Amino acid sequence: MKNPFGFFVELMQQPLWVSVWVFYLMIVNLVSLGYWHESLAKIVFTTFMTSAVLMMILYSRFGFEKILGLGHILWIPLLVYIVMSIPTAETEFQAYLLVLAISIAISLLFDIIDVWKYFLDAKGS
Repeated sequence: MKNPFGFFVELMQQPLWVSVWVFYLMIVNLVSLGYWHESLAKIVFTTFMTSAVLMMILYSRFGFEKILGLGHILWIPLLVYIVMSIPTAETEFQAYLLVLAISIAISLLFDIIDVWKYFLDAKGS
């Protein structure tokens, strides 16, 4: 088992765009704290923290591998809920939800590709 804090060391060893993207996702999710009065913001933050724990568990078991994308599995229902909530949200929160939804959708695309490749590579070994 790997020390979960090693994730950040290995993250900094990835191509620059990967590190920037991960830190961007952290920031855009943490912005939810600024909307704490909104119940959806609490769900966003809780899902983000739960996903972080899942990723640390996966990292501890597998290391910095493409399977880490499974840590975002909870983002799928979250994304659906966010998209459904955008039309009724107030202006500023609505803009935040739109940015968050686009960010999560892009991240999930990367995750799906990575996890797919991980299992294809494992099957071929």
